[in-house]
Amino acid sequence: MTAATVIRPLAPSEQIFAFSEVFVGYCARVSGRLDTTALAAAYEALVTAHPVLGAQLVPSEPFGHTLVTSGPPAIVVTVADGNPEFLLTGAEPDQRRALGSVHVVRSATGAAVTLLVHHSIADATHALHLYQHLWQCYSTAAAGRVPVLPPARQPLPVEDLLAARGITRRPVPGRSGPGRSEPPLPPPDALTTNHHEYPPLITARCRLSREHTGALVSFGHRAGVTVHSLVAAALLLTESEARRIPVTGLQCSYSVDLRHRVRPPIGPAEGTNVLGFAGFRPAPGEQYTLATLARGVLDALRDGLTTGYVQQTPLQLPDTLAAPPANPVDTVMTTNWGRLPGLSGYGVRIDDFRTTMIAKSDPTGRRPPQPGGGTSIITTYDDRLSIEIHHPPEFAPVQRPRIERLRTLLTRL
Repeated sequence: MTAATVIRPLAPSEQIFAFSEVFVGYCARVSGRLDTTALAAAYEALVTAHPVLGAQLVPSEPFGHTLVTSGPPAIVVTVADGNPEFLLTGAEPDQRRALGSVHVVRSATGAAVTLLVHHSIADATHALHLYQHLWQCYSTAAAGRVPVLPPARQPLPVEDLLAARGITRRPVPGRSGPGRSEPPLPPPDALTTNHHEYPPLITARCRLSREHTGALVSFGHRAGVTVHSLVAAALLLTESEARRIPVTGLQCSYSVDLRHRVRPPIGPAEGTNVLGFAGFRPAPGEQYTLATLARGVLDALRDGLTTGYVQQTPLQLPDTLAAPPANPVDTVMTTNWGRLPGLSGYGVRIDDFRTTMIAKSDPTGRRPPQPGGGTSIITTYDDRLSIEIHHPPEFAPVQRPRIERLRTLLTRL
């Protein structure tokens, strides 16, 4: 890359997604006539307002990656004919080219419209904010007007946002003292271009009806627990059965949006990954039900927020990365994007919301594969709860019974 302008090095909370080139996709399944010219104009307006989408990542010494820009922001839009179930047909994401892109896969009956965003520059809250603006700009362009968005500030890493609110890294007994330490150096070849291809993935999905989703919400209200804690509990019970180990041998780990957990609150697009981390491991010697597990998940989260532990977790990432990798056999990873806002587009009907997440092999060894697939992505769109697990095709036979077990647990209430 020539004539590159350095924006800034990635912070540890962003760097963890760069070595394996993690992109996350936010997709609307639509019917009706999609105007791809209007969509391209809409994405150009989005990138103009949020130029980080058109920036790039390049390796930097002694370790890590740097956010750079080379000329005008890159605007990447692809359109392919095919099965919209395969959201990224024709896409070739590359963090050295652009950190955001739009991909359309269309058939005779509908299309999938996916905003693909590199995880180093945006978490789900940030990216969904961008996706809403994309559709607003699409409606403007499809109606024959020029879409324009106000320019946004460069998003900051969570480390800087927390420091501005007086939250600094606490020393942990047995670890290094206060202050920002650096993550350990990765293997010597980790800074070279990751030549591995993105592995093919398919999606196993548990999607509840509006009636079952409403019943789950009502049950949570009566039991004094959240929908997220109930889903986490169902995943623990499902994985206990699938992995043939006691539920007390598992731990549930998930990200927590910190934007409204600090004061003053942080705006949706102010930060890149404004995420803390929480977890729950069932104590041995007890018999657990869905409700009691959900209570444990919720109590552990509340305790972690009250003590400030969850708010500290992104600041402790350098030390976490220095520790031995987590055991994938006993870990159940989830991420909950919550209740999504309704989407609309001029001349099209948005029927469903889908997700995708892709990553290359991790040269640092920090991201071991989980049994049966990757992180479970939880969303609620159009009053319907959805749990999606993106996994290699060879895991399909083991995912089908998992999905049915999840459905049974969440609908028999």
